[in-house]
Amino acid sequence: MTIRKRSVVIGSLVVLVSILYGAAKYYSPSLVLYVVEQSLMQKAPPGNNVPYLHERLHTYISAAPDKNSQMEKLLRISEYLEKVQNVSLEQIDELLAVGKPGKPEISP
Repeated sequence: MTIRKRSVVIGSLVVLVSILYGAAKYYSPSLVLYVVEQSLMQKAPPGNNVPYLHERLHTYISAAPDKNSQMEKLLRISEYLEKVQNVSLEQIDELLAVGKPGKPEISP
């Protein structure tokens, strides 16, 4: 294989990897939000109001000033949901408390 063909192959691989990285970086917040939302719905008490929980989560996330803060909130919720089997309505209220500064202490 000539140097020109090798260069074309390497260049094509670099472009492909760059496109994949860009797509992953662009869509990762959406994927994290989807996973956290589904986890919250599954661990909520039976008979919960799914549209209400959906709206509460999106209101809580949109209250953050920037994308980094939104991702921090999502990761904090995800971390909490990993530790518990089920969440009560009181825990959901504490977890999605809008307007309260700092990290709320939630008992599992």
